[in-house]
Formats: sequence, C-alpha cells, structure tokens
Amino acid sequence: MAQNKEFLVSTADFAMYYNDVLACTGTTNLNTSIDVSLQEANVNAGKGNGLVYSYKYGRELSVNLESASWNLEYLAANLGNDIISQLADIYAINECVQLTNGVGSVAKTPIGDVAVVLENGTIVTVTPTGKSIDLSATTTSTVMVNATYKYSGLAKTIVVDADTSPKIYRLVLDADRHNSKIGKVGSLQIEVPSFQPTGNFTMSFAAEGTNSTTIEGKAVAVAGDTCASGSSVYAYVRQFDTDADVFTIDEIIATPSAVAIIGTGTYTLKVRGLKDNYMPMAIDNTDCTFVSSAPTKATVGATTGVITGVAAGTAVVTVTYVQGAQNLTDTVNVTVS
Repeated sequence: MAQNKEFLVSTADFAMYYNDVLACTGTTNLNTSIDVSLQEANVNAGKGNGLVYSYKYGRELSVNLESASWNLEYLAANLGNDIISQLADIYAINECVQLTNGVGSVAKTPIGDVAVVLENGTIVTVTPTGKSIDLSATTTSTVMVNATYKYSGLAKTIVVDADTSPKIYRLVLDADRHNSKIGKVGSLQIEVPSFQPTGNFTMSFAAEGTNSTTIEGKAVAVAGDTCASGSSVYAYVRQFDTDADVFTIDEIIATPSAVAIIGTGTYTLKVRGLKDNYMPMAIDNTDCTFVSSAPTKATVGATTGVITGVAAGTAVVTVTYVQGAQNLTDTVNVTVS
C-alpha cells in the first residue's frame, strides 16, 4: 500500500523586517535555498596515519532568495540605502511625436533642448516652446518622428554609492506543506533573526523572459531566546499544522489522578491534552468545567480546578473540556481526612 508522502511546495513567501518594521515582502518563485555548512578537521595518528577522529566547527547559514517580480525594496535591501520620493530628471526616449507641416507637441514639458530623429535618420536638436517643437526650418512634412528629451517628475529614487553596506534584517520564510493524499496540511516557517544580505546583485535584461531579483546573504549568530536555544542561534525552523490539527486533541488528562486533602485544605488540578503520540500540551483551567460528585465532602471551582476539603469522606471530580461537538472528560478521586 502506498504511504502518504509529505512535501514542501517549490515557492515560499518571505518578509524582511528592519528594527521590527516591515521593509518588504515577496514570493521566491524562481529559486530559494538555505545552505547550512560545517567545516571539518581530521585527526590522523598511529600506524598508517589512520583517521582516529573528525570534528566539526564553524557552522554557517546562507540564504538565497530569487523572485521573478520586480520590487525596488529588494534593491534597497541589497544596498542598505533608503528609497526617497522626490522630483527628479526623467528621460523620455524615442517618444513618438506627430509632426504636421514640421510642427508637433511632446507629452511632457522638456528641460532643455529636444533631440528629434527624422524619417531619414537625421538627428535635429530644437529648443521647445512649452511642449511645442517647431522643425519647419528643417522639414515641413506631416510625419511621425521620435523625440528624446529630459523633463522633471516625481520618482522613487535610490542611490547606488560606494560607501553604504546592507543593513541587518529579520527574515521570515513561509512555505506550504502538502500531503500526497489529502493536500495542504500546514506550513513550514524559517525565521532568521539576524540576516545580512551580501550586497551583490545583477540586473540582467535578456531578450526573452523577465528580469529576476536576487537577495543573497548570511545569518549572523545571535543569542538564543531561551536556554534550550543554546548560546548562539542562526535560525528557528518551525512546522505548523492546519488550524484544525493544531487545536484538535484526542483526550484530556487531569493530574494528579488522586488527591488527598487534610481538613479544609485546597489543591489545584492541572489539565493536559494529548494528540496522537505527541507530548502533552497544557490546557487552561478556565477552558474546562469541574464538577464534584459530593460537594458536602469536597467542593471544586467550576472553572478554576481548585479543590477544597469540606468534611471527611470521598468525592470524584469530573473535568470536562469541550472541543467542537465533542466533550472530553477525565476524573480525579478526592479523599478528605
């Protein structure tokens, strides 16, 4: 029988944050790779100089993001410069202009002269009046020509200089997880807390296809969020199931299963949820309902799980956790002395 296979899709969404502010997002629909490498040193000794030990050191993590879409923010991430919206000199190149008896009008108000390519290939420079150009001294034809000139307009500008270097970003990659029989089952997220692009990029304009944008870089080690993370962290790899799987549990366990209370003492129960063979996960007592079978012997807080002794004897506390249309229950035996 064929087994279910789980796989990741070939594209991933990504987000880059600078100082916890979103800098850009995108989809790596051409190529994405995360390479983790270790250096290796061998210790040889003894007869024949045999290999007696090999140790690893110098782990590094490299990331390559390549997108088919164009986004100026990708360029800014590589350069470490900000994008500024400002008035700038813009060039209109080979704009088609209709001449009537040698006179025509361009689309924008030029700054300086306008260069016009006539139908015979001759280039003529003319000083415009507003948007109007008059070439009647050269030609009186009614014809279409190409005009090239400079004008002023609002543009998003980024400077490619020799001094700046890429900033440090927090990078988050998100890829869908699919199952060969049931479709999408969740996602895989990789968070690189400290990601620095290399600053190297190429803008190619090929005859076929579109220009792709690449952001390559390396992870810089940071202190771990918890003791379990270790002293130096490059990335966190987290696997998430779909919402239905995340919150669905198979059974609940109230702990301890038996409680002994002296006099009017108290004890607070804890509730855990089990899913398949995974480790138990904590369930908040406020999400459960607690009922005592003998309130004259021991009472229990309906949503706190706090058992209080009343009189010598026994009682059974029933814990109920509602999950959709299903009620999951467990019991705890209470003895009061």
